[in-house]
Amino acid sequence: MRSLTKRSVAGFMAAGLIFAACGSDEDSSEPAEEPAEEPAEEPAEEPAEEPAEEPAEEPAEEPAEEPAEEPAEEPAEEDAGGGEELPLEGAVEVAAGTTLNLDECPDDWDPFQGVDGDEIRIGWSGPKSGALAAFGAIGDGMQMYFDYVNEIDPIDGKNLTLIQKDDAYEAGRTVANVEEMIDSDDIFMISHLIGTPNNLAARPITDESCVPQLFNSSGFPFWGDPANFPWTVGNILNYVTETEIWCADIKANVGENASVAGIIMNNDFGTTYSNTLESSEACAGLDIVDLQLHDPAAPDVTNEMTTLIATDADVLISGTTAAFCPQVAATLAASEWRPVVYNSYTCNNLSSFYAPVADAITALGDSAPRMTNSNKICGDPAFADDPAILLVEEVLADYGGVTCADGSFSTGVLYGQFVEDVLRSAAALPGGLNRVNLMNAVWNADTSNDNLLGGTLKLDGVNDAYWTESAVIQIVRNDGSGNLSFESTGELVDFEGAGGSFGS
Repeated sequence: MRSLTKRSVAGFMAAGLIFAACGSDEDSSEPAEEPAEEPAEEPAEEPAEEPAEEPAEEPAEEPAEEPAEEPAEEPAEEDAGGGEELPLEGAVEVAAGTTLNLDECPDDWDPFQGVDGDEIRIGWSGPKSGALAAFGAIGDGMQMYFDYVNEIDPIDGKNLTLIQKDDAYEAGRTVANVEEMIDSDDIFMISHLIGTPNNLAARPITDESCVPQLFNSSGFPFWGDPANFPWTVGNILNYVTETEIWCADIKANVGENASVAGIIMNNDFGTTYSNTLESSEACAGLDIVDLQLHDPAAPDVTNEMTTLIATDADVLISGTTAAFCPQVAATLAASEWRPVVYNSYTCNNLSSFYAPVADAITALGDSAPRMTNSNKICGDPAFADDPAILLVEEVLADYGGVTCADGSFSTGVLYGQFVEDVLRSAAALPGGLNRVNLMNAVWNADTSNDNLLGGTLKLDGVNDAYWTESAVIQIVRNDGSGNLSFESTGELVDFEGAGGSFGS
C-alpha cells in the first residue's frame, strides 16, 4: 500500500535555501532556552548523545566438509537494520546516527506494551474544542481508516485502536493527556499530536518513556532531529522550507523588493514563519513592513488585520491556522486591500476552512489564499474520479457516515495510512511488532502514497530526517457556484533527501 523523521531555526534554513536556489544561510546561532509554557520561545539545543559503538560482527564459521546433522548456528545479531532481529536492550542503532539507548528507558519499560494482546493501541491528542476545534475531526478520520483496515486486512492479526483525547490546543492539557495515555491507557505509540507547542511539551515525556511519538502534525524543523530525539519524527512540510518557497515565489512573481505584511500566530508554529521571513537569505531583499502577532486563544484577528490593511503592502503572509484562516479571508474581502496572499498549508482543507467564506473567495479573485500543498484535497473537483480520493470517500461514508464536505476527516484518513504503513513494515521485521522495530521501520522508510500530489516519503536517519518534502503552490478558487478547488500556480518541487537533519 503506502508507507514512511538543535541549533536555531535559522540554522536549518540552509536546506530550504538550496530548494529555492537562493544561496545559503550559514547562521549557526544557538536558540534561546527551552520553552516551558511560553509558546513563542525557542527551545534550547540539547547536546547529542554519543551513539554506542557498534559491536563487531562475528566472523562466519567455515562450513564443514560433510553436512552437519545438527541445525546451523544462528547468525549473530546486528545493531541496525538488515535481516537480523534487533536486540531489546542496550544501545541499538536503528538508522544512520539514530540510536535507541534502551538501558535509559524506565525500569518497567516494555517494548511490546500496547501490542501484546489483540489490539494495537495508539494515542492521539488534539483540539476537539476551542478555536482550533476543526482539527478534532482528524482523530475521528484516523479511527475511521483504522476500522477499515481492521475489517479488510488487520495488521499482524490485531485491531488498530485509537485512544483520543481533547486538549483544546493547550500544551498543558496535551502533557496531561500524554502522561495518562502512557501510564493508564496501555498505548504502544502516540501519533499525529496536533500543534507545535503541544508536541514540544510532549516530547520530553515520550523521550524519557521510550514511547514512539510519530508524525507530529506540525512542520516545526526540530522534529527532524533523530540524533538527539530518536523516538520522535515529524510529518508535514517544514515551515522554514514552506516560507522560503513563498519568498522565491514572491520575488519571481511580485518583485524582488516587494513589501510584505504578516498576521502571525504568537507561538512556535507562527513565529517560525516570521523568523524565517526576517532572517533567511531566501527572503532577503523583501521589505517586511509589519508583522502582527495574535493570541492563539483570541476569538478573532480583527484588530490585527485592521492594522495590516493600513499598510497596503504588496503581499500578506498568513502564518496562522484553523478558524483564523477564514477570518483573514473574510476580513480582507471586506476591505479594498488586494495583496497576494500566502497562507499556512495547515488550512488546506477546503470544506473546513473556505466553504464557510466561499463568497469572500470569489470577491478576492487573485488575492485568494495560496498554499504550498503536498497532497490531494478530498472534495476538490480536480480529483473527483481519482482512485485514491474515491477510497477516502468510501472509508468516510462506510465507517463514519460523513463526506469530504463535513470537515477534516479526510486528513485523518491520510494520516492513518502513514501509520498503517510503518506498522506493517515493523510487523514484518524479525522479532515482529515492538517499539524498537517500529522505530527501525520509521527511520528507514521508503514509500509513496497515492494521495500525494507527487514525490516519495523517505527517511534515512540523520541523512534524511524529514518525511514530507514535496509541494506545489496552489490558490483557492470558487467557480461562482460555491464549488471550491485548488489551482496550481507552478510546478511541483521535490526536495527529497535535501533537508538532512535539524542542525546539520
